[in-house]
Amino acid sequence: MRGKLIILMGLWLVSAAAARADDLLSDFLSANDPIYEHIRVEQVISADTILLENNEKIRLIGLKALPAPDPERSERDEFGFVVKSEQPFPGLEQQALRFAKNLLENKYVRLEFDTQKKDPHFLTLAYVFLKDNEIFVNAAILQNGYASLHIRPPNTKYAPRLRQAYRQARQDRKGIHGEY
Repeated sequence: MRGKLIILMGLWLVSAAAARADDLLSDFLSANDPIYEHIRVEQVISADTILLENNEKIRLIGLKALPAPDPERSERDEFGFVVKSEQPFPGLEQQALRFAKNLLENKYVRLEFDTQKKDPHFLTLAYVFLKDNEIFVNAAILQNGYASLHIRPPNTKYAPRLRQAYRQARQDRKGIHGEY
């Protein structure tokens, strides 16, 4: 009985190691894929999540954005015409989404990866840079106060730059750091 258990454990370890090797190989190959040097952002889902033209969802490393606002529900009058709601100021969630959309949507970006390539929800984790002027998007969102700092080891490649951007937003009282 004990011998069978040892053999089963050995087989499990070998299969787990082979699966991890396959994961590492695919992560390495896709991280160095030239497609990530010049790819268009199809849609901004939230200030920290984008959809690429190849339908791959990317989560920006080092930040946690406010949840995207719910799409506005249209109120209709008795004749079925849409009645516009009067909001004097857009909420912070709407401002963050608008900022990210203006910055990224339909623009070409370059992605950089860190040690861990996938998050627990199997989204690809990346640092995003605008192709035209090399703006570091992750830091720009933090610096404008549209996200909280969320550095999770082992992905710490740009941690000092992200911390500095977050400190700047707090100092300038921008976005989530402003007074309500």
